Amino acid sequence: MPIKCPKCSAQNLDTSITCAACSFPLTILSSPGYQLPPGTKLQQSRYIVEKTLGEGGFGITYKAIDTDISAEVAIKELCPDKFTREGPNIIYANSLPAQAREEQIQKFKTEAESLKRCAHPHIVRVYDWFEENNTAYLVMDFVEGKPLSRMLKAEGQLPENRVKNYFLQVADALKVVHSNNLLHRDIKPDNIIINSEDKAILIDFGAAREFMAGITKKMTAMLTPGYAPLEQYAHFGKRHPSTDFYAFCASMYHALSGVIPVASPARMTSDTLVPPRQIMPSISRHIEQIVLTGMKLKAQERFQSADELIDALKGEFISPSLRRGRELVKAGKIVEAISAYEECLAREANNGLAAVELAMLLMSEGSDRQAASAANKAIELQPNDGRSYGVLGLISARQANWEEALSLLQRGAFLAPDESWIQANFAWALAKLGYWEKAEKTCDRALELDSNSSFALGLKGWILVKQNRWVESIRATRPAITKLKQFNNNYNLELQRWLYPCLTVAIAQALAGETAPDADRCIEEFLEQIPDSAFAWGYKGWKLASRGRWEEAIALLQTATGQQEVPWWAFVNLGVACERVGRQDAAMDIYRQKLNRTSLDNSSFGDDFCLFRLGSLLGDRGERSQARSYLEAAVKLNPSYAEAYHNLGWVLFHLIEAGEGYANFLEMRNAYLKAVELYELQQKADLAKEIKRSFQLIGIEL
Repeated sequence: MPIKCPKCSAQNLDTSITCAACSFPLTILSSPGYQLPPGTKLQQSRYIVEKTLGEGGFGITYKAIDTDISAEVAIKELCPDKFTREGPNIIYANSLPAQAREEQIQKFKTEAESLKRCAHPHIVRVYDWFEENNTAYLVMDFVEGKPLSRMLKAEGQLPENRVKNYFLQVADALKVVHSNNLLHRDIKPDNIIINSEDKAILIDFGAAREFMAGITKKMTAMLTPGYAPLEQYAHFGKRHPSTDFYAFCASMYHALSGVIPVASPARMTSDTLVPPRQIMPSISRHIEQIVLTGMKLKAQERFQSADELIDALKGEFISPSLRRGRELVKAGKIVEAISAYEECLAREANNGLAAVELAMLLMSEGSDRQAASAANKAIELQPNDGRSYGVLGLISARQANWEEALSLLQRGAFLAPDESWIQANFAWALAKLGYWEKAEKTCDRALELDSNSSFALGLKGWILVKQNRWVESIRATRPAITKLKQFNNNYNLELQRWLYPCLTVAIAQALAGETAPDADRCIEEFLEQIPDSAFAWGYKGWKLASRGRWEEAIALLQTATGQQEVPWWAFVNLGVACERVGRQDAAMDIYRQKLNRTSLDNSSFGDDFCLFRLGSLLGDRGERSQARSYLEAAVKLNPSYAEAYHNLGWVLFHLIEAGEGYANFLEMRNAYLKAVELYELQQKADLAKEIKRSFQLIGIEL
């Protein structure tokens, strides 16, 4: 086969020793290497070559001595594809234009200058570069050690903790590389040196070879099958830090399993990558998840930054799909975020963190049934994550299942003691069950964790109101409302709906009479924020009623009872106001309306009073049989209701007087006797004496 002279492109016989046209020696073309011989001097004898350390498609690395500092160094010589030498000088093939050659050297120089900025204990230090011999050289520290690839040949695979330690060091090095807008481009076990101190050192950045591969079209020379992602096989493939992360995780795969991964193009139609645990079952699921995430074929599904990779190796794995869900939440795109979390769990069924966060997201959106399902799934995957119990506890609290809520929230607070929202809801459940002291302490714990929690601050105000600690309640409730008013979203408005009543009551009670104007101003502010507040309208009506302005009070109380979530006392006060102006039928209708609502809102507060007034009004009308049933219902609901026993006795007396057979003297006497007993206990001696005197007049001692 004819030999083409690399210097002048003349054709020569295959037996020729020198070129017939230019006398260039042709025997070098069949020699096994083109390395500089030991003793070669570079950069005006500053560097003296000792031996060749290795060579790749576009470079040869030598061990040399830096005579200026009497230190061993490694020197990388830039070499093109199919070059020859004339003495130490590189002779380029005619296929490489002179302009391309200069561009290559300039790129090599730029890379060298950039690498000099990448100072890191786990990156080989580059401190010089120069042009000589028709090419360029890069001078680095000489790393005493051996490549990870050689260790793997000797040992097969390495223990997980050792691999994790080495690759944490490499990941930290990549963080510096990427922060300088560089990529390594050729991470593999050959390019990770384990030094004499058992530290991993990253060497041999591949910028120059990638440039030359683009010129020569030799793609295999610029990448290493098994470690290179798909985009490196495409000449114009977009590069990104995730390109390095593929190679990084592929190198981890090799180190953990002892097997070089299948090349990425072979995975395109059917993913033939064998999960590393199938090769080496001792590999943890966590590490396998990291490796497989980093080796995703789609770049956007891999780790996107060195920090993500480092966090994962340290035990805080966050998959890219989970991170996308978080970003959508942060951007306020809740519907898209829920879909992203669901897609994440579809691909990563064992991602407990995603399951927990999905449950929390669904809970915040009020999708309690879906949130409960997600939380139960999260508990299966991550039983020690208290946030899942917090979700279930809050759902139970919303349903007023307080005992169940307390148990779940207590568990959540124990497992996640630093979650302010769990502590606050735990305090809520404690308070609802009457554990006031513990509720207050738990609320304080929530505020220690998050002093800006309006819910925790407002909850403390409510707890203090329930203990009649008015001034302390004002100090908690007022700043909570101020915080909530800064962002008038639906959630904040709902919190204000129950905080304003706490503040109003606390102000009215703190300095009764003296601060009444303050309470009135508070109510007006309340109505500005929430115009449909039944409490606010009812409070205004009650204030007017207490001043004897009955007609005005009725108008406001009617407005209150026309809203949703009407407090029981609004009905009671409206009924009383109607009685005061002689509208007995209207009053009775209002009392019945309140009793009918009990079955709807499950609140029986005030029912005893409504039953008492209905019985009393019916008794006045002479409808004593119905009156009796209402009054008996009142004392059954409230056995300490002295006035109801008193009026029941009066109704029974008139039933006996009218000859009603089903009423008897003993029942009547017992009702009056109970009224006397309760009046005396309640320090209403005058009423008790009046009943006794009435019986004495007819010769009966009670």
